Amino acid sequence: METRSKITDGTSNNKGIPAQPDERMLREQRLLDVASDLLVRWGYRRTTLDDVAREAGVGKGTIYLHWKDKKDLFRAAIWRANHQVSEDLKQRIAADPEGGLPHRLWMHSMLAALTNPLVAAQIRGQSDLFAGLIDTFDPKAREQLVGHADTYVAQLQQAGLIRTDLPVPVITYLLASLKMGLISAPELVSQKNMPSLEQLAVALSDLLRRWLEPEHLPSDTEAGKQALGEWLEQFNSMEG
Repeated sequence: METRSKITDGTSNNKGIPAQPDERMLREQRLLDVASDLLVRWGYRRTTLDDVAREAGVGKGTIYLHWKDKKDLFRAAIWRANHQVSEDLKQRIAADPEGGLPHRLWMHSMLAALTNPLVAAQIRGQSDLFAGLIDTFDPKAREQLVGHADTYVAQLQQAGLIRTDLPVPVITYLLASLKMGLISAPELVSQKNMPSLEQLAVALSDLLRRWLEPEHLPSDTEAGKQALGEWLEQFNSMEG
C-alpha cells in the first residue's frame, strides 16, 4: 500500500539521531492500529486526527509525517484491513478442496472478514466505514473495479463453475447489490432481529450455490482459485 509516509533526511528522534526506517515503519503501524481501533469504536465520520494523536500519545504533526490528512490516514487503515482479509481468504481458499466454487468463496470471505475488527464492523452496521472505502476510488477506478469483477465472473463461467444463461453484467450487479444490502441492512433491521454473521455466511453460501452454480460441476475447481487470486491481485493493486 502506497502511503505518504516518507520522512525527510533531516528528521531525527528526541536524541538527535536520524530516525531509522524500521522505527518509522513501527510508528506508522502503531498509528494505523490506533486509527483502526477508533474507526471501529466511533466510525469514519466521528473519528478525527486529534483523536488518533491523543490515543497514540503523539503530536498531531507526527501524523502529517505519514499522511496528508484524515482521509489519507483512514484510507490507509481501511486498505490495510482489507489486504489482511485478502491474505486470510487466500489461505482459506487454498486449504479447501472446493475453494474454487463461488459459494465456498462467499463463505470463506465472510468468515475471513469476521476475524478482522475493522472489516467486520463494515458488515455489522457501520456502513460509513464502507462509504469511506468507496470514497477512496475516483469514478475511473470504480469502473476498473467493476471491470475486474466482470472478468472474474466471466472466468468462472468459462470454467463451468457458474451458470452461463445469465449475462455477466447481471451477475456482477446482483452480487454487488447483495453485498451492499448486507452492509446496509443493519441500519433498517432492529438488532434483536439480526441473525449472527456466522448464520448469514452459511445461508448466503447456500443461496449462491442454488442460484449460481450449475447442476453438474467440473471435478477440478482449481480454475476458480486461480481466478480469485488474479482478482484479489488486481484489487490490491488499486490501493492508494
